[in-house]
Amino acid sequence: MKIAVIGDTHGRIEKICRELKLVKADQIFFTGDFLSDAKRIAHHLGGVMLHAVAGNCDFYESGPAERILDLEGKRFYMVHGHQYGVKISVNSLYYRGLELGADVVLFGHTHIPFCKQIEGIWLINPGSPSRPRLDKKGSYALLYLEKGKIEVAIEYI
Repeated sequence: MKIAVIGDTHGRIEKICRELKLVKADQIFFTGDFLSDAKRIAHHLGGVMLHAVAGNCDFYESGPAERILDLEGKRFYMVHGHQYGVKISVNSLYYRGLELGADVVLFGHTHIPFCKQIEGIWLINPGSPSRPRLDKKGSYALLYLEKGKIEVAIEYI
């Protein structure tokens, strides 16, 4: 299974839509900030399955603040991340993932890609495809989930 992880689109979806048409992901996980974008992207891609959480900039659209999904024997915990101070440290988020028994913690908020496995838990921030910080290129993440194994790649556009 191929999962595209995106977030922090902030109203700009053209580049990521073009990219995801080529990628042909089975599902999209959206880490917040402009939930309406997530719905538009999923629609643009022919109704691909979407799982999304709300971010700190989702003033006009309601959605869950966090989400737990179990897929192919792996537990995914999704949250935007502002609730856990991820701009300073991922420690609180790591411990929340540990508390929930997560194999993968997906978050956004910083607009900076991050991908690290800490004591068996993947912490993944796809960055932002439309408003990157530090890098001049936008980014998103691809997760490959097969037979209980996870492979992760940060992709730049």
